[in-house]
Amino acid sequence: MHSLGNDLRLYGKLDRPGAWNNLPLWGSGAYPAAVRPGAFAAGVFAAALRYRPDLIVTTHPNFAHVARFASRPGGIPYFVVAHGIDVTSGLSHSRLAGIAAAKKILAVSSWTRKRVIDLWHIDPSRVSILPNTFDEDRFSVGQRPTTLRSRYHLQPTDRVILTVGRLDASEGYKGYDRLIRALPAIRAATGAVKLIIVGKGSDKERAVLLAREHGVSEHVLFAGFVPDEELPDHYRLADVFAMPSTGEGFGIVFLEAMGCGTPVLGGNADGSVDALGLGELGVLVDPVDVQAIVAGVV
Repeated sequence: MHSLGNDLRLYGKLDRPGAWNNLPLWGSGAYPAAVRPGAFAAGVFAAALRYRPDLIVTTHPNFAHVARFASRPGGIPYFVVAHGIDVTSGLSHSRLAGIAAAKKILAVSSWTRKRVIDLWHIDPSRVSILPNTFDEDRFSVGQRPTTLRSRYHLQPTDRVILTVGRLDASEGYKGYDRLIRALPAIRAATGAVKLIIVGKGSDKERAVLLAREHGVSEHVLFAGFVPDEELPDHYRLADVFAMPSTGEGFGIVFLEAMGCGTPVLGGNADGSVDALGLGELGVLVDPVDVQAIVAGVV
């Protein structure tokens, strides 16, 4: 929007006031958690009164009611962006009312669009697809980083499968546990392979026990949290990036990996299909079939 000459102002519930990419950013992050939702809504409403924008865009359905509230004084149209698992019928009445009154719903993938139509009962003509993207200046082809090979004690013959995502039970749909189950057969077919899991969370203990149960504890490396500036080198380190997910709205990580020149594997049952260009840009497999994951990675 900004690059096309539009005046763009950003508002964040958890952010502190400042700037993002040289754009003004107002945030209610400095307020105590108990009053932050009200402060955020009031701040957005005040901005709508002051600046009278031509369009309001809320980048999450949870803020649809705030956008509706802010749009009222001047009859300002607003869009709601839908990502994937955030599309649920379990939203509050006020949020669903905000979604119903939006001029347009922007879904990040065809899978997410279908969920919007089916679960929110939105007229298909009001739901458009606006795919996610990535920073191609940061995520680009480069040399394999020797520093990371040393950090993870990789041998010269070791090949690497990488997956990125929070180790949280609520995000188990990303399929890191199925990669662990697939690893013994992958190693049997291809030789020395290490699985590096980037991300931290409450599900790590279960993942560690799963690796032990399948006899691959020494070959599954839990990298924990990785700073943003180190992510490109992690993609470059990998021979394959794999995320056999079942509920991913799109999967920007696929684009980041491909931008770094790394082949990718995803599931054929969610928004990964769009990210992988219907299978033209990477391998799509049944994400709950461990043998299909093995065959795809091999």
